[in-house]
Amino acid sequence: MQKETFSFIILAAGKGTRMKSSNSKVLHKVAGEPIISLIINKILSIKKKILIDKIVVVLGRDSQDIKSFIEEIFKGIKIVIQHEQAGTADAVLSAKKIFRNYKNKIIILCGDTPLISSKLLLNLTTLGASFRLGLSGFKSLKPFGYGRIVLNSSKQVSSIIEEQNASASQKKIDLCNSGMYVSESKLLFSLLSKVKFNTKKREMYLTDIIYLANKDNIEIGITYNDEIDSLGVNNREGLAMAEKEMQNILRKKAMEKGVTLIAPETVFFSKDTKLARDVEIGPNVVFGPGVKIGEGVKIEAFCHLEGVTVKKHCTIGPFARLRPGTVLEESAKIGNFVEVKKSKINKGAKVNHLSYVGDSDIGEKVNIGAGVITCNYDGVNKNKTTIGKKSFIGSNVSLVAPIKVGSNALIGAGSVITKDIPNNMLAVERNKQVTIKKRNKK
Repeated sequence: MQKETFSFIILAAGKGTRMKSSNSKVLHKVAGEPIISLIINKILSIKKKILIDKIVVVLGRDSQDIKSFIEEIFKGIKIVIQHEQAGTADAVLSAKKIFRNYKNKIIILCGDTPLISSKLLLNLTTLGASFRLGLSGFKSLKPFGYGRIVLNSSKQVSSIIEEQNASASQKKIDLCNSGMYVSESKLLFSLLSKVKFNTKKREMYLTDIIYLANKDNIEIGITYNDEIDSLGVNNREGLAMAEKEMQNILRKKAMEKGVTLIAPETVFFSKDTKLARDVEIGPNVVFGPGVKIGEGVKIEAFCHLEGVTVKKHCTIGPFARLRPGTVLEESAKIGNFVEVKKSKINKGAKVNHLSYVGDSDIGEKVNIGAGVITCNYDGVNKNKTTIGKKSFIGSNVSLVAPIKVGSNALIGAGSVITKDIPNNMLAVERNKQVTIKKRNKK
């Protein structure tokens, strides 16, 4: 069976003034990923099931930051500009030139719905295969603020009434508009050409195409989605709600894959966090972007990881911070109050407590004592520390980089090491202790 072809229009031209932010609304992050990126990636996730022709993002005229982000991250996304903020219908019309003589179906999505699911997208494609025009809706226990989908006596879609225009009886309708549509291209732009400019609100409503289609006796299909799919981010409260719901989704997926979360509600993932089976995560652990965790890893409470790769059977924490560029090889151990940045901790090596390791290569089975510091920054450059396998670094040692410590070396506690140490050597650098008799008090 031949796959159907669809194009997508993402409406992201809103000003986002309620966010009270210098950043564009759709660049705010949910689970570490910008909202617009989440939506584009969700579309791309279904390309094995349908053929995707075009993805078009409609932006406002002052949206260079969004345009730059999309062009940097994604290839082949088309950007169109809505020069005047004249409503959702006008936003779709901004893309009309791109779809001249286009014969396939178009799916219209909102640019501020980070929780949209692949299931909803596929439901819209199925709807598009059966109807010339369709939309998605959901039932809500608290429909306030949403446009209501009005059904006729035959339970077919009649119109969409916005909250501010709804009568008292219409406000009791619990079937809400998700703001997502599928339509034949030619029909869509034909209906849009008939949408009238609302002089009071000074905009053109995309929802009017439903009324106009009904007037022309065009049957309108409907598919039902979960309310969470339509959760729009319009302000900081909405952003927090989206984050909460996304984290619940990610936690559930992690546990379904064989990950133990001691206190799930306190663990925060990024969208791209990768976890193998039999990983155990304690309370209050935060995963920034770019984290990969291998099988059997144990992460104790109050750890923060970002941009790190952790191989199997490692132990981390509690109270550890692993920063971008860090790799822990098999069975490495990072203990409490340890910070590691852009370093490789090789197999079986231990950094147990109160240490900073930066720009370093720590050999197999090395033991780093309490309070060890790699002094990697000289005020201009970040310099490298290399420690050979099975070396022992005593407590409160400062390693002034660039420096190389050989294999099986031993460094005495409290030393400040500024010169390379060969294999199998002992190094101690400290002032001679002087012990003198105390003076008697008068």
